[in-house]
Amino acid sequence: MSEGLLGGALAGRRVLVTGASGFIGGRLAERLAIDHRARVRVLVRGVAGAARLARLPVEIVRGDVTDGAAVAAAAAGCDVVFHCAYGTSGSQRHRAFVNRAGTRRILEGASAAKVGRFVHLSTLMVYGRTADGDLDETAPRRRFGNAYSDSKLDAEREAMSWAREGRLAVTVLQPTAVYGPWGGVWTAQPLAALRAGRWVLVDGGAGFANAVYVDDLVSAMLLASVRDQAVGEAFLVSGPESLVPKATTWRELYTHFASMHERAGAGFRAAERLVPMSAEEALAHWKSHRRAVPRLHREIAGALVGARPVRDRLMATRELLALRELASALLPERWQQRIKARMGATAVGAPPAPDEAPILPLSPDLIGFFAARTRVRIDKASRLLGYRPGFSLERGMELTEQWARWADLLGTS
Repeated sequence: MSEGLLGGALAGRRVLVTGASGFIGGRLAERLAIDHRARVRVLVRGVAGAARLARLPVEIVRGDVTDGAAVAAAAAGCDVVFHCAYGTSGSQRHRAFVNRAGTRRILEGASAAKVGRFVHLSTLMVYGRTADGDLDETAPRRRFGNAYSDSKLDAEREAMSWAREGRLAVTVLQPTAVYGPWGGVWTAQPLAALRAGRWVLVDGGAGFANAVYVDDLVSAMLLASVRDQAVGEAFLVSGPESLVPKATTWRELYTHFASMHERAGAGFRAAERLVPMSAEEALAHWKSHRRAVPRLHREIAGALVGARPVRDRLMATRELLALRELASALLPERWQQRIKARMGATAVGAPPAPDEAPILPLSPDLIGFFAARTRVRIDKASRLLGYRPGFSLERGMELTEQWARWADLLGTS
């Protein structure tokens, strides 16, 4: 496995990880502390959110990445900084602010502390809407049009400018669709969507997913922190299919997730939760829900403000669980935040039966995203980092399913 190239390079070194209470940063902290015997310090906004880290021999420092003083204190005495934090709460504008300002503060703190290496976690989304065919790091970066990807592009450019100007030894990693235990966007969210309704496979799911298991990404991050060839460079990071002619499709990925529910006894077969549509059909389906859902959701939100037991019982019904999924796909974020604030947390009910499950609509941006047959290349990471993905899709999904069962994310009948 590629990580064998590390040897004991990180043993005993003081390492700071931002975003360690999250998916990727949390796994990175585990590997650093347990496998590499590094002296790990983590910067977290709230100690309560760092429960996963409590069992590890790590130093937990409370502070926000946008707070210069907190960042400076966390970076003091560190040899390496891994910047994994990004905006995850509040409005889209606030999340974008965290991505931009937080990256700037971390770079400043690391520079003041004379940190030897800085690894910045970016995203494939900095390339915007990608065309069919191979994609490597020579492709132009473009704005995608949403707050997350555009602010991540700004943060990446900021980090790379520090490397170009010789102010800090920065390496940027651009992961694709990262899945695995504790994952959100490409793990827990697909499982929740398939529990609540049927998923549209654009063009039959023939688009390329470019999935990467979390441990493979972490291995690339660790290599980037010690390889001299990595300084000043950006690297796309994806799974093993990137090195061979075969590419993982969205049909394969979502079939794995749906099959997890089937094996857990959810009361439906995996194929019943996946609906092939052309891009035109998917767009027409989205348009048919665009006007009805916001109006109905507002009316229900108003009706349910009041007695909490009544609200919880109603929100546990199959119909309203499905409506929540539809609203999350269609409503502007400011409306979603307003509804959440008025209604609070809700109970989770049983998944709807196959003939009752709604077909969850995809926005036009997502339709284009899922239709693209972009094959991400990792030749540069392989050549300069010695990166070799070690987890096939089958093995990664097997481990993900074990965690999903433990985390009670799989529906049972």
